[in-house]
Amino acid sequence: MKFHLLIVDDEVVIRKGLSDYINWDAYDCQVTAAASNGKEAIEIIENNNIDIVLTDIKMPVLDGIGLAEYVYENHPDIAVIILSGYSEFEYAQSAIKYQVNEYILKPAAKEKIIESVQNVAQKLITSRSNKTIDEKEFAYLKDTVFQELTDSSVVTEDIKKRAAEHDINLNGFYVAAFQLVDSTDSINLLKDTIIDFKSNGYCYRYNNLIITIYYETNENYIGQIVDNCNLVINEFYKEYNEPVFVGISEHHNCIEEFAAGVSQAISALSLCFYSSSHIVTYTAKAADGNNNLSAETTLLLHDFETAIIQLDFKKSNDIASDIFIKLQSSFADEDTAVNICFQIYYICYRVVLKSHLILPEKDYSGMINNCSDIFQLKTFIGDLLNTVKQLLTQSTKKYSDFVQETISYIQDHIAEDLSLEVLAKIVNSNESYLSRTFKKECGISIINYITTLRIALAKDLLAGSTLRTFEIADSIGIHDAAYFSSLFKKNTGLSPKEYRNQFIHQTN
Repeated sequence: MKFHLLIVDDEVVIRKGLSDYINWDAYDCQVTAAASNGKEAIEIIENNNIDIVLTDIKMPVLDGIGLAEYVYENHPDIAVIILSGYSEFEYAQSAIKYQVNEYILKPAAKEKIIESVQNVAQKLITSRSNKTIDEKEFAYLKDTVFQELTDSSVVTEDIKKRAAEHDINLNGFYVAAFQLVDSTDSINLLKDTIIDFKSNGYCYRYNNLIITIYYETNENYIGQIVDNCNLVINEFYKEYNEPVFVGISEHHNCIEEFAAGVSQAISALSLCFYSSSHIVTYTAKAADGNNNLSAETTLLLHDFETAIIQLDFKKSNDIASDIFIKLQSSFADEDTAVNICFQIYYICYRVVLKSHLILPEKDYSGMINNCSDIFQLKTFIGDLLNTVKQLLTQSTKKYSDFVQETISYIQDHIAEDLSLEVLAKIVNSNESYLSRTFKKECGISIINYITTLRIALAKDLLAGSTLRTFEIADSIGIHDAAYFSSLFKKNTGLSPKEYRNQFIHQTN
């Protein structure tokens, strides 16, 4: 790194000599500016990044001692070297109280000046390195205190003491929880953006969230906090094209309420799923919503399947709407809503399969998992039901005989080893023609159709039987349990065990 040098002397010849006579580049320095007195020097310091001041002592307007005093009081990270004549030396030493780094007696050899500047530069390197370490350690310890406060049901005197030692004042505050939707890869960038827009508070990482404390004694400050959060959301999306969601707590007044504030912010954040806004503020009523949906939704899903089988699409749409109303009114957690949508999808898939039809080839699991709020899930289910209606009401739709025969054979022999070669022989066709025609008529390749059917059957067995994973795999024609688990997770995002546990949890 180069050190920025400011030369201060009322004599032009000396200023020019110090600037030009020494090859400062060779010593990792550059002369940023020169001034004729202390007042000019102060203006330069305030408008430039100065590391070292090399100043004469006797100057008009403001002398070197006055300049050293100003630097000491306002910019203690800048080093000062004083040049003084023999008759001024005792006076120059009076600046010791301003922590002047070096004194050089005039006339001074070039080597002496260079040596003094290099000594000061080395001291700056050391002090700045130590300062960086100290600041990082302080920030780490402060984060640790906040982590303990977040996780503690009781605030001990030890935590209070360490909070005070690390400038944590919680006599009035709000808590905001920031979350990235798509990934956590940019979590530190989000933290930096929050810091850029937040002047009064502190933020730290908590799992995959950035918890932000707004120090504010005013209980009616929530509007300003929402405005600040909007600035962060908009700036982050503009820079990184990633959406951010925020939950904000109620106002709190003491350190003992900090964990409750964080809990409220996270609770509010979870409700972003049910809001068209990216920011939700905490309300006790919403937090007390009833999440016990299992009995009601089980009955509704049964009625939904019956309506689909009977081709009563008005009733099936009405039931789907009722399900979403219950989800929204109870503020069910996101996992519950997603799981119910998966169940609706698999009901539709089973009914379509039993009609010897095939849904268009799409990543339905991925589409559900990529929904970031309840409104996107509702749109997905609406589109799915329209597709199912079109398929099931096209009773005149016929596959060619050998494609229909292929579909029937696959469904009847799903537990067997199925390949394009085997199927082509069964329907007396060559592999290429069968593959091409099947994809053209059904909108999905034979291999993907077999895989999708097997995964659908596996889900039914995981949800409705006590068969072990390897038994389920074997029953659907996959004789390698490890491969089955891998394939299942690839297609659903869950392992067989996770899927079964989630289903049991949702239906209990």
